[in-house]
Amino acid sequence: METDLNEAQKQVVLAPKGPILVVAGAGTGKTKTLVHRLAHLVKNGTNPESILLLTFTRRAAKEMLGRASQILDHRMMSVRGGTFHSFCHLFLRKYANALSLDSHFTILDEEDTIGFVGMARDQVVTTGTKVRFPKKETLAEIFSSCFNLQVSLEKYLQKEYPMFLGITKEIQEIKTKFSDLKLKHNSLDFDDLLDFTRKLLMSDESIRERMSSVYEYILVDEYQDTNRIQAHIACLLASKHQNILVVGDDAQCIYGFRGASVHNMLDFPKIFPNTNTIQLTKNYRSVQPILNLANAVLEKSSENYKKNLVSAFPKNSKNPYLVQLPSLEEEAEWTSNQILELYEEGITLSEMAVLFRAGFSSHLLEVQLNSKKIPYRKYGGRRFFDLAHVKDMIAYLKIIENPKDILSWNRILLLEDQIGKKYSILLFKKLESNQFQWKDDEHFFLGLPETTKDSFLKLMHCLDSVSPVIHSTQQILERILAYYFPLLESNYDDAEKRKQDLDALVLLSKQEPKLSDYLSNLILNPVEGKEIGTSNEVEDEFLTLSTIHSAKGLEWKYVFTLQVVEGNLPHSRIRTTDELEEERRLFYVAITRAKEALFLTNPAFNDKNRFTPVSRFLSDLPKENQLLQFLDPKNAQSPKEIPKDGQKEPSNETFQNIQNYFLN
Repeated sequence: METDLNEAQKQVVLAPKGPILVVAGAGTGKTKTLVHRLAHLVKNGTNPESILLLTFTRRAAKEMLGRASQILDHRMMSVRGGTFHSFCHLFLRKYANALSLDSHFTILDEEDTIGFVGMARDQVVTTGTKVRFPKKETLAEIFSSCFNLQVSLEKYLQKEYPMFLGITKEIQEIKTKFSDLKLKHNSLDFDDLLDFTRKLLMSDESIRERMSSVYEYILVDEYQDTNRIQAHIACLLASKHQNILVVGDDAQCIYGFRGASVHNMLDFPKIFPNTNTIQLTKNYRSVQPILNLANAVLEKSSENYKKNLVSAFPKNSKNPYLVQLPSLEEEAEWTSNQILELYEEGITLSEMAVLFRAGFSSHLLEVQLNSKKIPYRKYGGRRFFDLAHVKDMIAYLKIIENPKDILSWNRILLLEDQIGKKYSILLFKKLESNQFQWKDDEHFFLGLPETTKDSFLKLMHCLDSVSPVIHSTQQILERILAYYFPLLESNYDDAEKRKQDLDALVLLSKQEPKLSDYLSNLILNPVEGKEIGTSNEVEDEFLTLSTIHSAKGLEWKYVFTLQVVEGNLPHSRIRTTDELEEERRLFYVAITRAKEALFLTNPAFNDKNRFTPVSRFLSDLPKENQLLQFLDPKNAQSPKEIPKDGQKEPSNETFQNIQNYFLN
């Protein structure tokens, strides 16, 4: 059964009882190893129902157990596999009474949770409230983030929503009422499932021991993605017998914003001093030059498990390419052209991907792909033209170009604080009946409240101040943006993040000074389904655009990573060493998605026309020129094709050790 495993993988599969930490580098077959470990346990007499497999998706657990069944037999489907939340749900159904909870509680989905937050908000925010409060959706996100990050409300607001710091006390009151409402109505949200499970496992030794007798082995996949609460639960379940195996890659811990902590992996041997640490370093995905770059980037990390990935493919390959370009616009154009060239050489679109740090980084490229009829799907951030604030801006431009556009009028009128649906309809009818003239009609404002009139006049003065005949598209956009930004801030709680998306609209306007041409270029020829090549191509073939976060766990032959520059990767908002190290790991993930060729683009100037030096993750490398080859975009040619710890006696104070680590 273990004949197709390498030596390190066999060590994991055949390891004796006790705590095991598997440090699995990118592409080293960690799922295969975990599957064989499961099959080995059952084959050697372990009751499959006494094995608990914790994963991050239900599909991952089902797939692993299915593969294990193919190795052994149907007994593997009796292994208790699932997500942390599904385990906690079943656990609380059985033991809720120990926490004075009714075991018939309702589980709140995201929409239900937001509804409860809204009810709590309405108890605090009344019609007479003079201060702006976050919307219920934003409050729900704030409360969940505070729990998963294990930070105070004030600290989280200070970092993510400083505009609401002045009402911290009131938001805390909403949070308290939200918790009270859930308990009153016997309802738990996803965070409560984790919270109450941990509380019960901490406080009740008899239940903790009972769970140890039910689950003889605990296995956790993607351990680097656990937050402190999830890791604490897993360790508590194993506190008596210590038969816990965790698999993960500290170098791929990139979800710190969700609460994932790299220290769950780094400090695992501190919690279980007799940990058997095994490294998987043989890579079955990428050619060696790509791995050489990944190894060099990781080598600079201040805190990690030192490992050196070695490719299973001995063939000679070219080093990753660093492509230096003058601007973001030329980066988008070069990337789209290169994708077309590769396609013409026989590389399918599904074998290529474009990765980026944040969703807005692909906006200029999306326009280029649309114009070239290249079908794509975007993951991790909505498509540029689906963004609400982009649609808002385009609506203003459409009205300037065509005052009869009823849908655009309706959209921008409803953005105004003092114009609701009723007066939006009324105002459009008045404009329409007056041939979209309003200044010379003394009866125009009859029947309208003074506040509605003031909002409308302010809007009309802005629209009247620009002309597609006199002003360039860029001038029009800059004036409309100045008017729109206060509305953006009042309509969207995350206005600062959305402003970055709108910068792309201004950049695009430089190429199309005439408004009608600009709008046509934006709106015409949307890419839907198969629009490139012949009818013989694969029906669902498309190019992948993805944030690096959403690309983790995936792979492509050819990978383009955009804007590998200071201020983007690493991001300009980083303030601490921990944040910098997570950015480094993010870059490592991007590199290790590529199987055969990797292109890193370096635009010299950003959207503010400021110089952007190449990322420190590249400039700090000691032998940069030996790891990368520089590609001149004007003459670019497409490319062708830890030692094992010694065993120690188990500690009799494991539970206290776990508590000291997670609670101090």
